Amino acid sequence: MRSSPNWFLIFLAAIIVGAIIGYTVTLIYKPTLIPPQFRVGSLRDPETVLLLGVDVVYTDLGARKKKIDQVAFTGRTDTIMVCRLDPYRNALSILSIPRDTQASIPGHGQQKINGANAIGGVELARQTVSEMLGIPIDHYVVLNVHGLVELVNELGGITVMVPKKMKYMDWTAKLKIDLEPGPHTLTGNQAMGFVRFRHDALGDIGRVQRQQLFMHAVMDKALQPESWSHLPQLMVIGQQYIETDMSPSEIVEMATFARAVPKPNQSMVLLPGTFAGNGDWATSKADIRRMVARLMGSSFVNADRPDVRISIVNESSFPQLAQKVARFLRAKGYPVNVKPSEKRSQPSKRTRIVAQRANPEDAELVLGDLGHHGEIVNASVGDIQSSITVMAGDDLESLVTESK
Repeated sequence: MRSSPNWFLIFLAAIIVGAIIGYTVTLIYKPTLIPPQFRVGSLRDPETVLLLGVDVVYTDLGARKKKIDQVAFTGRTDTIMVCRLDPYRNALSILSIPRDTQASIPGHGQQKINGANAIGGVELARQTVSEMLGIPIDHYVVLNVHGLVELVNELGGITVMVPKKMKYMDWTAKLKIDLEPGPHTLTGNQAMGFVRFRHDALGDIGRVQRQQLFMHAVMDKALQPESWSHLPQLMVIGQQYIETDMSPSEIVEMATFARAVPKPNQSMVLLPGTFAGNGDWATSKADIRRMVARLMGSSFVNADRPDVRISIVNESSFPQLAQKVARFLRAKGYPVNVKPSEKRSQPSKRTRIVAQRANPEDAELVLGDLGHHGEIVNASVGDIQSSITVMAGDDLESLVTESK
């Protein structure tokens, strides 16, 4: 005699299977909807990671002949970033340190911070950065500049908005770059030229800004589910061109976490400072403490309009929009200046409000005063002398016209 089916168990099994399928699909396509503590294989505790990109290193062959060592990690650091991954806040913060920053290198005195890795390797670089910022560095990742080429090519290119015409020959890396302003999907060689370029008025600071643009583009690419099919080959490339103290499982945990952090919780900022007489980047301890506090998750500053210095850049199709926006914001109590616009292949339809100094509360205040037109960008890619840079798009024209 056949027993009747246990409908409760069948119903329970269906719920469990449905939950597993729903969780898996969400984890792949919408990971930001899952709290960090419930993501399988994701980071559980905050970690601080030093990211270094080393310059070209040569091997001396004698008789005045040199050969590029494509897998060396002992060069000066073109790229220095401190990445804070914080599951408690579901936040990802990256602090860029210009290579020409004046720093005290333990045992070697005051000099440019990019020399630490060349002098004493990654451990000296880690100690230098840790002491300058006053925080422990949990892990490090060192990328050989040639590894960038392989990684970008494996991902099928990285799309970035090139801010200005870039045409030069980098004889050190034997690299030619010729890019017009506007969106481009960069090959590996083009990406290396983009992040190394420093032939403009801002020199190394301009390079840091472009590196942040590139990092944003890489993170956008990483959010696409199809990119994760490249992970095995990326790991193979990484074994040749990346030096790290992390295990593959730790790297996957961090990548899984970073991929799921929502955009409003991502920030990329530049270590604040000013140009010294010799062209180096000089910082103050007070500015560093303030920036590091934000990097580590402290929020203790209220936005006040008279203290928020705004720069306006017109990226719209309306020639006088920047002046109109400047008058509009001055009437609300902000100190405002208008910056010259870069040549663009096409106008921007949407405004970008750039929080230069890890100051999202200032950006939120400006966004509200602009009628919530536009989006906030947490990166130091605008005017380095401002607190907020408003990249005015077409969406502001109606607001400032109606306010007259």
